[in-house]
Amino acid sequence: MRDRFSGSIMKVAIVAAAVGAIIAVPITRTSAQAPTAPASALKTPWGEPDLQGIWTDEFDTPLQRPAKFANQEFFTEAQRAELDKERSALLGRDKRGERGTELDVAGAYNAEFASIKHTGARTSRIVDPPNGRIPPLTREAEKIAAVDRDFRLALLQSTETCRSKSVACSGGKYDPTPSPRRAELPPRYNTARMNRHDGPEDGALADRCLTSGLPELGGFRRIIQTPGGSRSFTT
Repeated sequence: MRDRFSGSIMKVAIVAAAVGAIIAVPITRTSAQAPTAPASALKTPWGEPDLQGIWTDEFDTPLQRPAKFANQEFFTEAQRAELDKERSALLGRDKRGERGTELDVAGAYNAEFASIKHTGARTSRIVDPPNGRIPPLTREAEKIAAVDRDFRLALLQSTETCRSKSVACSGGKYDPTPSPRRAELPPRYNTARMNRHDGPEDGALADRCLTSGLPELGGFRRIIQTPGGSRSFTT
């Protein structure tokens, strides 16, 4: 028992030392986000922009620019303060549904389990095209998306989600009889959650640890570059 206990203490000490090292690194690398040296000096040995290091993720920036900000690339300080005020006033997931319903279960992790980041300076993560918006789908992509959506709605048709006309069932209809399509394979490789879990492939990418959706330590991310590619890790 003593040996097992000593081994556990040693593991904790090793993990603590590793965490301490990780926390110490951002202090120097984060300063690289505002370099004093010319930008041209921030190059890898093979000539690409040097993004390597451990970086923090402290602000929230929408993927695409909200329509009301049109061609505005950056928020003003007043706009950022107002957006932070609006978001802090939201109920988030604290508003629960009727006890025992799907909505109630979905709200099990309320706002106490999530932090709200401050609004970032940019109005969108997308910088090309210049309007900051996701380009429209091609006709072929629209057809693929429609087939995938029909399959997912078929799996939902006999659930409370469709019976209560939840937004998640938009475009579908309620039928108490489960769809025979439950026995079909997805029309394309599955990347998101759906109302079936007969095997691992039915789970979302995050369920299968195929994304960066792992626990973070203070929002730190490490970028490692190689010629012709790069890797990002959460730490």
